[in-house]
Amino acid sequence: MKRNLLLSFSAAVIAIVLFTSTASAQYEAGRNYLGPSIGFAFLGSTPDFGVNYEYGLDLQNFGLVGIGGLFRYWGYSDVYWKYSNILIGAQGNYHFIIHDSKLDPYVGLVLAYDAGSVSWNGPYGEHFATPTYGGMWLAAQGGARYWVSPTIAITGRIGFGTLGYSGLDFGVDFKF
Repeated sequence: MKRNLLLSFSAAVIAIVLFTSTASAQYEAGRNYLGPSIGFAFLGSTPDFGVNYEYGLDLQNFGLVGIGGLFRYWGYSDVYWKYSNILIGAQGNYHFIIHDSKLDPYVGLVLAYDAGSVSWNGPYGEHFATPTYGGMWLAAQGGARYWVSPTIAITGRIGFGTLGYSGLDFGVDFKF
């Protein structure tokens, strides 16, 4: 299933690249950027599904900055255990200006809350305490958008965070 999901996502990205017009770098102050993502953790094989939002600001004497939020969900289970995570957070990114380019590179920070849960569904359940995990989450991230049209970009980001979660995300952002 994971392989089919990755192939479907890859086919969608290729279709967007092939059937859209050329564009220059399109990150602008005063605009909204919203899109879905799929991510892969460095420590596990379960993909996460998410949504990213960013609003562009032009800070005088500093440069282009994006502020916004993100949402991620991932979960997995084995024979008796079931784990799920919902991550809701805020992000701030500094965007590097590359003139006459389709590329929009950035670096930033994420502060989020991870609502993790775990449950036991096996025999002798009364002998096992249900562990808890989650909590506040801080990460540094770097990424880039590649503009395939004036309003559509393919995105990639890498993040290194607390709680043992680090990952690589791919997605599509829409500018409005």
